[in-house]
Amino acid sequence: MRASATIAVAGLILAALAGGCARSPSRGTSGVRLVVTLRFAGPINDNYQYFFLIRNGNDPVGENGPIPVIQPPYLNGFATGLNNQTAAFTDFVEYSRVQRQVTASGYTLYHLPGGISGDPNRDVFEARGEPDAAQPPAGGNILHFELDLGRLQPDSGDPDPNNGQQPRYLQVNVVATTTTPHNPTSVDPNKFLDAFGDQRPGSGSFNTYITIDAAQIGRTWSSSTNPGDPTYEPDNDEYPSSGDPAVELTGWSIQVTRF
Repeated sequence: MRASATIAVAGLILAALAGGCARSPSRGTSGVRLVVTLRFAGPINDNYQYFFLIRNGNDPVGENGPIPVIQPPYLNGFATGLNNQTAAFTDFVEYSRVQRQVTASGYTLYHLPGGISGDPNRDVFEARGEPDAAQPPAGGNILHFELDLGRLQPDSGDPDPNNGQQPRYLQVNVVATTTTPHNPTSVDPNKFLDAFGDQRPGSGSFNTYITIDAAQIGRTWSSSTNPGDPTYEPDNDEYPSSGDPAVELTGWSIQVTRF
């Protein structure tokens, strides 16, 4: 990761907000938003798929969380979890022009039926419209959106880990991938990806996700330039190595803000 990455990503929040597009949410609002900014080494490729994965499980420890799928069986083609005791993720925002439901901005929020008791590996998700604000990349290398925490509420009848309260502890990760294959036995030679941490074989940090405490209004979680830091985001660490700048995640920032 470049030495100026943390400062640059923080500054991009204001720039993206200035040109953002407000969206009409399909569910209730809480007044608290996640403001997400993701930077890549090269221009966003609309034919690739970019996932911001969220586990709404009221889990302050992070015993489970979303990690990228890198080898067969690919299951849903993009992400799974450390275990299957509970869902690895309950919601995600995807940017792509080839996703299952393309919106005007290119960003779509999806929810896992069953919530924390669901199975994301089945690749069945419920579209919930666009985020509350979104900035299309317009040929650039930045993805930016805002998501109200009220949009993460489970469906009626699904388990609610927050007992009707605003979601608080969220496990999150990013997966940028060239394709989402489903073949359970064969390696797809065209699949390349990046996510939080170092995706290179033997790195020991490719199963990385972070826990956000959404009660900490005003706090920003961001990638680090320091090797060994839990949020360190290295350069040229796609799996397998491809040199494709469109999937090389170089910096990220997640802010909790009151709207």
